[in-house]
Amino acid sequence: MAFPYCLAMVVIVAAGLLHQLSDAILVDAEVKADEALVNSICEQTEDYNFCYSTFDRDPRTPVADRHGLALISIALNIDVVQETIDRIPKILESITDPMGKQRLEACQSDYGAALEKLHGAFKSSSEKSYREVMNWVIDVDNKAIHCEGVYSSRPPITESPIEDENQKVIKLANITFIIIDPFLST
Repeated sequence: MAFPYCLAMVVIVAAGLLHQLSDAILVDAEVKADEALVNSICEQTEDYNFCYSTFDRDPRTPVADRHGLALISIALNIDVVQETIDRIPKILESITDPMGKQRLEACQSDYGAALEKLHGAFKSSSEKSYREVMNWVIDVDNKAIHCEGVYSSRPPITESPIEDENQKVIKLANITFIIIDPFLST
């Protein structure tokens, strides 16, 4: 009688191990599917490394679907814009040139408007109103482009002290466009 009991225990333990192994395989498959989605999105951008590293650093990415990635890209852009808004006053303190101050104040205004628009984009994306998201994000992109333009549209042509941030905002907007594009054609 002990032999059938031991055999039954071995079968139960083996079944439990197989169940755990199948769970591990399924979880790994889900992560790889999300990585494939991120790769397919990033391959469409002008800066694959920026796109991939941006999502790779975000802990929400592995469990996000396309809708979730749209929200993440907008949230990351909100972070960049807010950090820049917070930095601008300190930069303004260090500028003595009136034209330089005027230019950065124009950017400050652009970034304030961009932040409001990004909050609108996030709300619209949460509601899956992707045409609205597109319109909000176009406006955000234009604000960053305008900020860059105030430094190059008339003499003296200079580099913006927030050029890197402008580029991040533009790249994140582009990523958002790529993510929501399939939703726009449905």
